[in-house]
Amino acid sequence: MQPLKATYRLQFRNGMDFAKAVELVPHLVRLGISHLYASPIFSAVRGSTHGYDVVDFNEIDTALGGREGFLRLVSQLRAEGLGIILDIVPNHMAASLENTWWHSVIESGRSSAYAGYFDIDWREPLTLPFLGQSFEEELAAGNVRLALDRNRNCLALKYYDALYPLNPATYPLILKDANPALEGIAAVAGAAEPKGTADLHSEVSSMLETPQVAAELDELLERLSADKPYLLQLHQIQHWRLTSWKSARHQLSYRRFFEIAGLIGMRVEHPSVFADTHRLALDLVRHGLVDGLRVDHIDGLADPEAYLHRLRQHVGNSTYLVVEKILEENETLPQEWPVEGSTGYEFISGLAELLTNEHPSSGLLSWTRRSAVKKAVLECKLQVLGHNFSAEVMRLARLAARLGNNDDSPHDTDGCAEAIRQLMAALHVYRTYVSDRGATERDNRILDEIELKAVAAAPTAETEIAIAMAALKGGLANRELQSEFRTRFQQLSGAVMAKAVEDTFFYRRTDYLAANEVGAAPSWRPGGVDRFHEMMRDRAREMPNGLSATSTHDTKLGEDARARLYTISEAPDAWAISVAHWHDMNAERIRHLQSGDAPETSVEQFLYQSLLGIWPIEPLLNEQELSALRGRIGGFAVKALREAKLRTTWECPDEDYERAVTAFLSDLLDLRNRTFLESFGNTATPFIRAGLINSLSQTLVKLTAPGIPDIYQGSERLNLSLVDPDNRRPFSPRPSPSTLPRTPTTSDFEDCKQLLIGTCLNYRRNRGADLLTKGGYLPLHLRGPGSRHATAFMRHTENDFAITVVPRLVFRHTDGHRLSILPGLWQDTYLAWPDGREPTLLRNLFTGDIVEPQRHVPIADVLRDFAVTFLVPE
Repeated sequence: MQPLKATYRLQFRNGMDFAKAVELVPHLVRLGISHLYASPIFSAVRGSTHGYDVVDFNEIDTALGGREGFLRLVSQLRAEGLGIILDIVPNHMAASLENTWWHSVIESGRSSAYAGYFDIDWREPLTLPFLGQSFEEELAAGNVRLALDRNRNCLALKYYDALYPLNPATYPLILKDANPALEGIAAVAGAAEPKGTADLHSEVSSMLETPQVAAELDELLERLSADKPYLLQLHQIQHWRLTSWKSARHQLSYRRFFEIAGLIGMRVEHPSVFADTHRLALDLVRHGLVDGLRVDHIDGLADPEAYLHRLRQHVGNSTYLVVEKILEENETLPQEWPVEGSTGYEFISGLAELLTNEHPSSGLLSWTRRSAVKKAVLECKLQVLGHNFSAEVMRLARLAARLGNNDDSPHDTDGCAEAIRQLMAALHVYRTYVSDRGATERDNRILDEIELKAVAAAPTAETEIAIAMAALKGGLANRELQSEFRTRFQQLSGAVMAKAVEDTFFYRRTDYLAANEVGAAPSWRPGGVDRFHEMMRDRAREMPNGLSATSTHDTKLGEDARARLYTISEAPDAWAISVAHWHDMNAERIRHLQSGDAPETSVEQFLYQSLLGIWPIEPLLNEQELSALRGRIGGFAVKALREAKLRTTWECPDEDYERAVTAFLSDLLDLRNRTFLESFGNTATPFIRAGLINSLSQTLVKLTAPGIPDIYQGSERLNLSLVDPDNRRPFSPRPSPSTLPRTPTTSDFEDCKQLLIGTCLNYRRNRGADLLTKGGYLPLHLRGPGSRHATAFMRHTENDFAITVVPRLVFRHTDGHRLSILPGLWQDTYLAWPDGREPTLLRNLFTGDIVEPQRHVPIADVLRDFAVTFLVPE
């Protein structure tokens, strides 16, 4: 198997399993992929669409083909010289009754052998927020009953199909005054060791083999289920409480993944938990079946650095390790982490610098209102802190009150809660990494900054802010409480940033959706080519082996949709005029509700831009195409509106409003609405054509800039996806053409993109292996009137080099239906050969054309027959 050169990200489930992945291997070979990059393969909740809701870390999911299917896939990959990287999920598991560990904790509470595996606050009953209404309301409606779980052989409270196991210590209360056999079960339960429920389950199974005993138990449970006060009492003596799912935001006794109560945090900082959650993954690495690991949500862990050192110790130095980490503007991956890099969201930010017009002709775009953006983001943070994460904030507040030697009175707790909200809202990064080992200079600087901002925002909470800061910096006597506070604060801050920025603000900002991407700075202002080169030089120095992504299962837009939307920065006035025209054209389709117009103007603008992102390259011809488009944009609109949290939310959906917005979209995309469809299609055409050029530019840059190119499934062709679940749709590979069309047109885009990828990756696997993996990065200078519309860089070693040249900002410069740029743009524009190197004969890797040695290489020559070029020495 060869070293890592390029990855292909494959999302298992949604129709993809190991057998189908085997069928993809020849396609990956032709593309030049070196490693399959697999989403989680461990057993997940039945019907899972993503696999991050793991129920068994030590079993390969049978729904995918099990261990045998996985071994067949690995064998096929190995036979072709390919490797595999696995996505692992150390931060959380599914809080599902299918999860044996979680089931044990519900049944035995703190006495369970697995109680310490989950991040639970045992100072209060274990909350199970999985009911539609409160327990009392569900009980009154007859939705809660007493039952026997025949699969687990235990007594349970049944809520629809869910069976929540009762603590064996409460069996005598249920089985008292029953026949001797049932009383025997009660006796066994009463004598059972807290960690020995397996023996109890076996005994129950044995006793119930007698039909008469089983029938009598069923009759008893049916009779007791009719006694609602009795069931209420039985519920209250458990060590857990069933509650409404809406209650999780106010009261939750365990750490969750973001705000998903169905995913419970794991305590992998403990060696025994690490061992039991990583046993299979490490075994696969140890036996040479897996070549690398991708660590999901590293910021959710108690101590990321310590975790990664432990992981590295187990897998050795030859195993490839990357982490899912959002790096904010000017933030770098901690040097102390023993990893190759991140999964590549920051690379998308670099492409935004390259492909966004840094000098727009209009003041409409958000980066001209930086202060307003900062204010809006702060409001989003405070909103999610006060609502979505209220339970987590209050848990921290209670810790802070105890640290302040207070009596935990409501006043003190409220003051501490305000301090925590203001400190967390002031953070401009996802988290700090202070531990018992101390704080880095970077973290001390960040903490000092947020303290000043928090005091300025909430001067009445200055005392409580000081307490929290002392705990974060390690200045308090109670080391145990201080460590707990610091850990939980840092684990929460990343979730707050993600939910406030990515999942709230980015759905409210409607003027330039291309900037609303995972990892993007909300107050970003484009720096153009110079900033792009700076980022790539930094990448070559700091993270040359990190992944370079353009699409993932988490991105808001597919790479080709985003590439298209970058072009709005080149013609914001033209786009704004069209939006105003459509607003007037569709005014009668807007619904007037008591809560206001639906959609409101800002949402309407958001929808038009989203439509532009996914509009087909070829004209819409029939109802089937329109119907598919309506379904995609309608589902996306509801999700976007709920994430924005303005007029509807996941928790309290305004269904009238949502129906009005989706009806508006249905009216727009009706075959009878030809006036709008033709107007939108005509307006979209130049944006689409320029966007296709952008797509080729960003693809070539990803393949040749510092980093390991990561191809998301299906993105070797056209990826006009929206946010999940739209980006998890099935795909079918297509064969690559052997050569470029003589005169490529927009209809040839998918073939051209795939051929570009195959050509570059096969070069990367062979002749260019060392050059593109280890080579330096040198920006090249362009001169002449068209120099602003292209960029170039050289990858170089002592004995080799290659040159990438790509266009940018080509709106109004595309050549009709041809997939090229009007040659007049490049008149008198040339690439200046770098000093210190003698000009040499070059070959265009895509067209085969030869470029003669010269100090000034005409751009018109190298971009004559194809939109982008990659030049190598002949």
